[in-house]
Parts: sequence; structure tokens; C-alpha cells
Amino acid sequence: MILIENLTKLWTGFDWSVLILYMVGVVVIGLSMKTRAGKSVKSFYVASRKLTVPILVGVGAASWYDSWTIVGLGECGWTMGISILLVFVIPETLCRLPLALVVGPHVRDDIPDWVVTAPDLLMYLYNDKVKLISAITYIANIFYDSALLFAIAEVMKLVSGMPLWVTLAVTGAIIALYTSMSGFWGSAITDLIQFAIMTVSAGALLIGIMIKFGGLPAVWAKLAVIDPKLLTPTGHLTFWEGVGWFISACAMYCEAGCYQRFGSARSGRDIKTAYSIMLAMGLTFSIAMVFAGMAARAFFGGAGVKPSYGFWELVFTVLPIGLRGLFVSALFAAVMSTIESDWLLFSTCLVNDIYRGFINKGLSEEKTVRGVRIGIIGFGAVTVVGTIFWAGGIADAWYYLGGFLFAMFFIPITAGLFYRKRRSEGALACITSSAVLYVVWEFILNCPGGIPSSAVVTVVGAIIYFTVCQIFYKKYGRSSEGGRPR
Repeated sequence: MILIENLTKLWTGFDWSVLILYMVGVVVIGLSMKTRAGKSVKSFYVASRKLTVPILVGVGAASWYDSWTIVGLGECGWTMGISILLVFVIPETLCRLPLALVVGPHVRDDIPDWVVTAPDLLMYLYNDKVKLISAITYIANIFYDSALLFAIAEVMKLVSGMPLWVTLAVTGAIIALYTSMSGFWGSAITDLIQFAIMTVSAGALLIGIMIKFGGLPAVWAKLAVIDPKLLTPTGHLTFWEGVGWFISACAMYCEAGCYQRFGSARSGRDIKTAYSIMLAMGLTFSIAMVFAGMAARAFFGGAGVKPSYGFWELVFTVLPIGLRGLFVSALFAAVMSTIESDWLLFSTCLVNDIYRGFINKGLSEEKTVRGVRIGIIGFGAVTVVGTIFWAGGIADAWYYLGGFLFAMFFIPITAGLFYRKRRSEGALACITSSAVLYVVWEFILNCPGGIPSSAVVTVVGAIIYFTVCQIFYKKYGRSSEGGRPR
């Protein structure tokens, strides 16, 4: 077992070379894509809807499997054992299948071309008010990006010895510079490379664990002594905690970046092909990270050791020089692939959906793109500051934030796409009541009976949505407010 303080000694000049080569390559791609990305909002945000199947595989995988999938699932494997596979990883994959085969193709092929962002989609389904509320709410998801950024800044602190605030600032600046230059064109090109790096790194880590410790049987034997519950289907989870994790597994139906990637495809058929391939690969990747976290707990789970520190001790123990640098590059890749998309989304929501949509409707495409670029820098700074909330670990980041998104938007989006009696009044009632109830249940009542806020809010929100829609549909018929281009 190595001490976490010794990681700087194990990090070599060759590892630095691998990481620097990756970062320089990303910035170069960003510069090369600047001209193509800056033509219009559609070009900057959804790559002119021209992405092919191979690039869509990388784009989808690199966004759905981020640094939380690496470090967060590793921490979950450490604290929850195999139960995280049953309440989150496997349900997440199964729930994403209809998203890839039905929802994605429908959004790409049957929704008008002017719909670019998730708030655009909600305006098409309902009205301007729903769009405004959704644009503001999606920006709040920046706290999840803070968790992702913290994961990479923490490991950079461990290997470099620099203060955490320095690694946060440097990492945030690199991502903001790259994203503001290239928009989604740069993301599309690099995501394929990033996913390849993530896949190779995960495979190398598993092989290293097999060679160093003897594989799964050895891990199981150690955990049976340390904490036998980690090997049971329920682990240390209560029933309601399991429900909360399951709900967060479905939150991708409400994730704006997901719809951005659907909109960037050439066709719905390409989405079906690319995402079916990617789901199988992603499931394997997630299981590998849970197993790595369990191995870290088994062999590096000393008293008082943080799960994230134990995870990195495992990585540096089983991987040789060079592959350590590649694995850290994989974490960078995972962070960048998600954060770049989110910052692009947040800035587009602020400048295009809110400012251009409601305040200055005559703003030109060129000035809108320029504003989006400036906004990306600003959101980068806010994300860096928000990392203070995740100093204790990022394992619960998606549990809470994913559950919050699901509770507010799952019913309005999925029902809005397929429910023939949808009404703007139902969507507004569902979204606003869900926001209020979530805050009350989570922070004022402190989840009575241990029932997670996401479960309560989702059920109540669904009742409110369908009841209000039914009332106003009988009175007015289908809403005439939705479906209007800007």
C-alpha cells in the first residue's frame, strides 16, 4: 500500500508528457473548428446537424459517461458495493434504451428544425413561459459540473502538489478556452477521441487489477472480511434510498445535453444505430469503474481514507508509468466531454433563449454566438467557485441533481412528446409545483420517512400535470401556444 502523499513521486515526466499532449491536441482542435463553429447558433450548438454514426457513438458515450462515472461510481463501489449495479448502473442502461430507440429519433426526425435547445423544445411543446422557466432551471445544473471539475482538480493536486485552487483555475480555464472557440463542432470531433482514451484506460485498469491482486475472487474475499454487506444486493441501502438511485438513473430523459446530441445527428436512424452500440460499451465501462472502486476499498480502505484517495492509490499502484498519465487524461476527457457541452448549453440558454428570446429579439446570429462565447467564460468561473460544495466527495452528485432534474422535467418532456392532450397549463403547474415541493420536502421537512424528494415530487407532479391537462383540454382543446418558431 502506498501513501497518498507519495503520488507526486510516482507521477513521472512521461506521464506529464501524455497529459500535456492530450490537452494541447484538444486546444488545437478547438482552434481548427473556430471558423466552422461560429457561423450561426445552429452551427455552434448542434454542429449543423451533420454528425455521422461513428462520431455520434463517441459524442453520446463521452457525454453519458463522465468523470462521475469514473470517480463517482468508483466511490459508490467503495461505499455501496454491488448494490449500486442493481439500483443504478443496470437500470440506467435499460432506461436509456427507449431514449435511444424511440425518443431520440422522434426528436430528430419529427421536431421542426428551428428547435435547437431543450428550452426550444419545451417552447415548441408548450409556450414561452415554459421555455423561460426551463432555461433558468437548466442553468442551475452548473452545480453538477462543479462536482465533475472538482474530481479532476483533486487528482491534479495529488500528482502535482499544487494548491487545489490553482488546479481548479487552470483546469477550468483550459475547458472554457476550448469550448468558447469550437462550440459543438470541436466537441463532436474530440469526443470520439476522448471516448477511445476512456475505454482504453478502463481496460488497462481492469487488467492491472487482475495481474496485481488476482481478479474478482481476491477482491470478493477481502470485502467479505471488511464489510460483507458490500457483496449483497441491497448493501447498506434502505428501500427508499434504492428508489432514489433508480429515479436518478432515469434523469437522462431530462438532460438538455442529451437532446443537443440528438439534434446534431443526420437522422433518427443514425441515432438508433450509434446509441445502441454505445449503450453496450457504456454498461461495460460503468461496471468496470464500480469493480475498481470495490478493489480500492478491499486493498486501500484503511481507517479514515477518503474513497477518492483510495481510488487513486489503486490506479497508481496497478498502472505503470505512461498508463497513469493516460488514465488521468481519460478523466480529463470525461470531464471535458460533459462540461464543455453543459457550459455551451448554459450560455446558449442565457444568451439565445433568455436574452434573445425575451429581451432583445432582434439580436443577430453573429452577436448571439459572440455572447454565447463570453457566457461560457463566465459559467466556467462560476463552476470553479461551486466546487466548494463537493470537498467531501462527489458520489452523491448525480443522486441529488439528477433526481432534481427528473422530478421537474421528466413528465413535461416525455408526456409532451407523445401525449395528445398536452397543455401549457399542465406543464407550468407541474414544473412550478415540483420546484417548490422539492425544496420543501428536501430542505425543510428533511425527507420524512426517508422517502427521497425525487420520488415524492415525481408522483405529485405527474398527478398535477395530467389533471390540469385534462381540465384545460376539455375546455379549450389542444394548446395553440406551442409550436411557434422565434
